[in-house]
Amino acid sequence: MTVALTTSQVIDGIFADAATGDLERVLSWWADDGTLEDVSIARAFVGKPAIRDYLRWYFEAMPELRYEPIRLMISGPTAMVEWMQTTPVVDTFDGVTPAPGTVLQLHAIDVFHVTNGLVAHEVSWYGDGWLRQRLKGTTPPGTPPPLPLTPALHAPGTRFAS
Repeated sequence: MTVALTTSQVIDGIFADAATGDLERVLSWWADDGTLEDVSIARAFVGKPAIRDYLRWYFEAMPELRYEPIRLMISGPTAMVEWMQTTPVVDTFDGVTPAPGTVLQLHAIDVFHVTNGLVAHEVSWYGDGWLRQRLKGTTPPGTPPPLPLTPALHAPGTRFAS
């Protein structure tokens, strides 16, 4: 009898593998018919082939991302993960070619639903309301700077002391 991994084990595994940029290892955590909703770009990707394509250009555009959680909440099959990182954008992302030297601060919330030890659904929000303009390097006058993490991280990389 095979016992499915817990939600916590799945989230730990998928974030560890995402930090390596290994696309196939990340996909191994997904159900074949899984759905990834990217709210920031207003697109949904259904099934491993579509998720593979999405993750490929995500990893290629921002290869230095390490997806280190700063807050994690788990309740049964649901997990909410907050992460934040500043990263260069070196390739086209969702059809937008970044301006040379583009660096983005991505503050993200990912909500997962895990079924039978695999991710069945993820909804993701990252960046800010100026993501496309920041990618193009065309932020209009008066655009606010990226919001810093408030409060700052406590050691060892957690959002709150307790």
